[in-house]
Amino acid sequence: MLRREVIRATDEVVHSAQSLGPLRALAMRRQKRNADPQDIFVRWSLRPSARNTLAELRYARFRAMSRTAFTDNRTLRTRLGTALARVLWQVHSLLRHDVLARYKRRALGVLEQWEAELRALGNGGAFSWLGLARRGGVPPEALERLTTLSCPDESACRLEDVWVYVSPKSKEDRTVSCPNAASHGCLDLWAPDLFGEFAGVCAHCGHHFPMEYKWYLYNVFNFAEAYEFNAALESANPLGYEGFDLKLAEAKRATGLSSSCITFETRIEGIATVVAMLVNPFRGGTVGAAEGEKLIRAAERARIKRMPFFMYSHGTAGIRIQEGTCGVIQMPRVTMAVRRYIDAGGLYLVLYDTNSYAGPVASFLGCSPYQFAVRSSNIGFAGPGVIRETTGVEVPPKYHRAFSALSRGHIQGIWDRRDLKKNLHQALLTMGGRNLYYR
Repeated sequence: MLRREVIRATDEVVHSAQSLGPLRALAMRRQKRNADPQDIFVRWSLRPSARNTLAELRYARFRAMSRTAFTDNRTLRTRLGTALARVLWQVHSLLRHDVLARYKRRALGVLEQWEAELRALGNGGAFSWLGLARRGGVPPEALERLTTLSCPDESACRLEDVWVYVSPKSKEDRTVSCPNAASHGCLDLWAPDLFGEFAGVCAHCGHHFPMEYKWYLYNVFNFAEAYEFNAALESANPLGYEGFDLKLAEAKRATGLSSSCITFETRIEGIATVVAMLVNPFRGGTVGAAEGEKLIRAAERARIKRMPFFMYSHGTAGIRIQEGTCGVIQMPRVTMAVRRYIDAGGLYLVLYDTNSYAGPVASFLGCSPYQFAVRSSNIGFAGPGVIRETTGVEVPPKYHRAFSALSRGHIQGIWDRRDLKKNLHQALLTMGGRNLYYR
């Protein structure tokens, strides 16, 4: 019976992805009691178009799951406005990037050819006066930057970085010992210097102390001028897990957040970017139905608006087990949304920090072609405690360190916290292929 049911289910899936599939699948369901599926030959190999159809059907099925497992505090007016804005974004992107951009490049190419011909005849000035071609030459301000020394005098030198947000730990009048003091001979650091000017980085060995997520929001992602969306989606207790409502309420009160995920649009040195952040203080940065929905909507927003998508893990302990299947299903849901974004030509970047473990790392975070880590962070599928409890094996002390992940090929680079904004901007300018549409 199990064999027959597996064959029948597979036949229905194959027929649903092929031409006239729904009709044949309906006929097979009607004959379920009379016909033996083992007696019906069905070719299970699918053409590329049928495989794409099957992937879209699967994405739609996963997208519809756990839609009621979180709290949506948006009003009906807000929901209708969001749906209308989505349609307008799609039309705008289609016209701007797919239609007008193609003819714009062709027109500019023709105009440049004519301008070159007229300049050769000495009449290029008249042609440029008509405003039909782009202005030639280098702008004066760009020419000055290219031809002057980087530091011609002391007044023109770049000042030291001034952090917009300073950690509250910088107000503590105490000294802090670096964990590498025994091996590297690091001297004790005064907390106002370490967590203030030094951005939590040891001045001797470069060890990175953990910093609050707000430090990254304001000093790296310019959150003060960003636009946050989907903030009304709140984590809930869909299975009625005993005592979990109180724990959620305490997390919301302590952090001021509605979930462990923050999604917003910002500009990184002038480049519009969609950012999703998993926040460690909210239930360990675990991902549930609300977080998964926010991540999916962020990926779709970046795909529709043709923006790069940057996901920052301030720390995550995995999937929220108190939500059961509603939490576990977020791994394929978000992964398929991210996969659609990448297949559409989007640039997907991931940055790990503090302790990033379990399901998110193994699914939607780990599927990025460009993954980086903040120095001194830990990355892995299972943490040291979980490995010890499940296998009885003690892993080496630095097994999960970022440099170990780099040596294994899991990540592509390790970034210094003080250079995050500069490195991120450089990545947006240099990485990617078909995703150069936003530059």
